[in-house]
Amino acid sequence: MRVLFVTSPGLGHLFPTIPLAQAFRAAGHRVRYATGGLGLAAAEAGFDVVDVTPDLDYLPVYLPQESGDGVPTDHPMFAEDPDDAELATLFARVSGVMVDGVLAAACDWSPDLMVAPPLQAAGRLVAAALGVPLVEPRLGSYDSGASLRTLLRAGTAPHWERHGVTGEPAATVALTTLPPSLTALLPEDRRTPGAGLLRHVPYNGGSVLPGWLRERPRAPRIAVTLGTIEAQWGGIAILEPLLKAARGVDAEFVVTLGGGDPALLSDVPPNVRLVEWAPLDQLLDTCAAIVHHGGSGTLLTAAAAGIPQCVIPRGSYQQTGADLLPARGIGLVAEATTLGAAECRALLRDDRLRENARQVRAELLAMPTPAETVARLAESLG
Repeated sequence: MRVLFVTSPGLGHLFPTIPLAQAFRAAGHRVRYATGGLGLAAAEAGFDVVDVTPDLDYLPVYLPQESGDGVPTDHPMFAEDPDDAELATLFARVSGVMVDGVLAAACDWSPDLMVAPPLQAAGRLVAAALGVPLVEPRLGSYDSGASLRTLLRAGTAPHWERHGVTGEPAATVALTTLPPSLTALLPEDRRTPGAGLLRHVPYNGGSVLPGWLRERPRAPRIAVTLGTIEAQWGGIAILEPLLKAARGVDAEFVVTLGGGDPALLSDVPPNVRLVEWAPLDQLLDTCAAIVHHGGSGTLLTAAAAGIPQCVIPRGSYQQTGADLLPARGIGLVAEATTLGAAECRALLRDDRLRENARQVRAELLAMPTPAETVARLAESLG
């Protein structure tokens, strides 16, 4: 079976799909990606990739009204809890610039199955155009709502019309990577009834591990990350209060810069290690806790590590599930301006947080693996 994966041009959209693609390939199926921008990193995971938007600068696509005065904090990419209509408008635009390239890639290769997260509406359109089944893996709470799919279909309607596509994919199978106890805490409109369970298997790219990451830390270690978007646009500066407070905490802090300018962080204390990048799953294996931006991939990778989390409510539209952490008792939500030693000590010492985090990890590990999911899909759709 030929399986074409279509993802939006961001690592937060690409990385969660890689384990499923690897499972398809390991089962003997042929796998190809059709994507653009940062999504081309799929090639680094060993996959053939079609660049559907060569030479396109995605910044004006994501921020078409960029004024030069900085990134607007009310933009849906950075808003604390954007509604479905805002996300649909944004990703209808992102999907729209990819439609023609994805359709061409699919027509060239004739896939038997397409896989695309709900926010990448080009996948659904092209699956409908070719009359093949579509697998929609929900990547978190932000893309699980039923209304989002309807809004994206409406937002991309001009592309359906100009390509003369009027039907739907031959079948649509929804998958969710959220453990059931987290799904149960979502509002009704954020759930996907009937979605099959798919274990989140962390994928963060390969790397040559530095010596400090292979060694056992001398003190409890706390990871700090803002993901792959916010840091690059100056957001790293919001960590200044946390780093000031870190001086009074008996722990080592590892801050991944993610393209951010370290000059924005002044007077870094000796128990803070700044690194450009580290594979998050490997880093969290050495950590007792994490402070992060709320991205769903980061949240689920921390859940897989079984450690408490603290979310800073700024820096990712994916953080719409951040309130799940305190509701499930596996973490905290704190403002960047007030996040300090007390919250860090709670992450390290609160037995309730640690026990609940272990429970969610066990729940996640009980979910069907990508390999088991592929076998089920091949049987039902093959």
